[in-house]
Amino acid sequence: MKSFKPYEIHLEKRPEWWKVRLPEIKEQLKLVQKGRVETILRSKEISAVYYNEKEYPPPKVRWPTAAGSGNPDSFKTSGYEPQGVMIIAGVHGAEPEGVAAVLNLLQLLETGKDLRGKERPFLLDLLNRYRLTLIPCCNPDGRKLSPDHMKGVSPEEFHRISQGVWLDGSTIGWAKSKEFFPLPLDKVSFPGGYPNRDGYNIMHDCAPGKLYTGEAKAILALAEKCQPDLFLNLHSQEHESILCRPGTFDYAGNIRRGNELSELNWAAFRNAGFPASVPKGSSQSLNLNTAAVMLTGTLAMTYESTTDCGLSFDQLLESHYLMLETVLADGLRKRFAPRNER
Repeated sequence: MKSFKPYEIHLEKRPEWWKVRLPEIKEQLKLVQKGRVETILRSKEISAVYYNEKEYPPPKVRWPTAAGSGNPDSFKTSGYEPQGVMIIAGVHGAEPEGVAAVLNLLQLLETGKDLRGKERPFLLDLLNRYRLTLIPCCNPDGRKLSPDHMKGVSPEEFHRISQGVWLDGSTIGWAKSKEFFPLPLDKVSFPGGYPNRDGYNIMHDCAPGKLYTGEAKAILALAEKCQPDLFLNLHSQEHESILCRPGTFDYAGNIRRGNELSELNWAAFRNAGFPASVPKGSSQSLNLNTAAVMLTGTLAMTYESTTDCGLSFDQLLESHYLMLETVLADGLRKRFAPRNER
């Protein structure tokens, strides 16, 4: 198997609390006491962390059958008190903002203060009102090759770090990288932090009948086991932040609910002065979110954090906090996944 060195680039020094490297993730997981850590893919050392777990009987049937029966609770045996929220980060290893956010959430849940030593009582209270399943980093291979952040990089450099570089030195680019599954590693000088070490983009390893990556298998098996009401997929982009609307391959009720949350988040960011794109349209992309919906009926959404837009490291973290506060607070008002409204 062809091996690659981490991407070399000189960037602004990160603060000590911006923990995104693989050894730092391992060390943070060792500190978990109030939650429970479980290795879900031993070959890649991918772990999930659970808080506010509850026991519930195994489902009588899988979700597709339950959905067809008209009785969603024959699958959703976990009930709705509390609702389940599954947050995954680092599916694209080049995108560290979500990883930093989840590690700070772990510290907040454990100690009442994040890795900066700052309290966030409103967010902590909201988190404690849900069953939580957190995966700090879904793609350790890509994370290992990628910088600690991408503040200050040009759009071109962003794509070289993310999607990789061909042998002739040209940038593979965002859409072009998706033409390959896997990326032909013998034709690249750097594969980017998007794929795993075999060249597969885990985000799009979602087609029924055959999954190619252990990462996707582990993530989706965990989703089916945990029966989340909200599946939140943390990503990053070089543009303004956005809580993306659900894709078109989803239940109408989920799409309506997700659109509400997307609009609420945009308004919250605008009021707080954070850069945010206006939510519009719906993607037809098929990805892990689509598979999570097919397996569980959950509301599945992607949050794209900006990697820069002039924000400090503190503001990048706090924008994640604001997104979570906005979404989780509204989830207490109205269920995330209206499974009876398909």
